Amino acid sequence: AGVLDDGVVTALTPERLDRVLGPKADGARHLHELTLDRPLTEFVLISSVSGVLGGPGQGNYAAANAYLDALAERRHADGLPARSLAYGMWAAEGMGGVLDQALIDRMRRDGFGALSPEEGAVLFDVAPGPVAVPVKLDLAGLRDQARAGVLPALLTGLVRLPVRRAASPVTESVVLTPDALEDLVLTHTAQVLGFATAAEVDPEHAFTDLGFDSLTSVDLRNRLAAAAGRQLGATVVFDHPTPA
Repeated sequence: AGVLDDGVVTALTPERLDRVLGPKADGARHLHELTLDRPLTEFVLISSVSGVLGGPGQGNYAAANAYLDALAERRHADGLPARSLAYGMWAAEGMGGVLDQALIDRMRRDGFGALSPEEGAVLFDVAPGPVAVPVKLDLAGLRDQARAGVLPALLTGLVRLPVRRAASPVTESVVLTPDALEDLVLTHTAQVLGFATAAEVDPEHAFTDLGFDSLTSVDLRNRLAAAAGRQLGATVVFDHPTPA
C-alpha cells in the first residue's frame, strides 16, 4: 500500500503526514505484530528508494519507506524472516503509472530509469535481505547530477566525475558578472525543465509561467547554490520572479 501527498517540508501538516505514513508504516507494524507467533518463511515489504536517497517534496513518503526498511532490519536482528525491497520507479506499474509526466521526465534526467515488470519480478526473486535497493540507474544522468553538485552522496561512488565540494559562502563563492549570472540561471533553468538548451528559456518569462512550482524551485535553488558557491534561500526563485 502506498499514498503520495508531496510537498515541501514546511507545508506538511500532521494530517498530510498521517495520510502517507498510515498505509505503509502502520500497516507494516500491524502485520509484524499479528504474525509474530506464526512460522513464516518470508516476510516481504515493498518500500521505495526514496527512503534511502530521499526525494524532492517527499519527506513524508521517504519517512514511511524508511520505516519499512528499519522494520526489516529489526526483524532480521531478532532472527525473524524479513526482506524490504526499496524499489525505484516501475514503468507504467504501481505509482510509476500515476506520476505526473513532468516528474517522471525529471527523474529520468536525474539518472533514475524505470524498471520493466519483468525486471522488477526478477529482482524480487534474487534480492537479498534484510534490505535491498532494486533500481535502474543511468550513469549519464548521474554524471549530470554530479556536475550540477546535486548528486546524492550515496551515489558518488558510481560515477568518475567527483561531486563538487560544498563551498564556503565567504571564502569560496564565485564572483559572476551580470551576464554570466543570467547565463548560469538560464542554463540550470533549462536543465530543471528538461529543455535541450538554455536558448529555449525566455529570460523575461516568469518562473511560474515557465512551469515552476515549489519543488522545481527548490531544485533550481540547489543547483544555483552549488554552481555559485553561495547559500541561497528557499524562496529565491519567487523573490526574483524571472530568470533575468
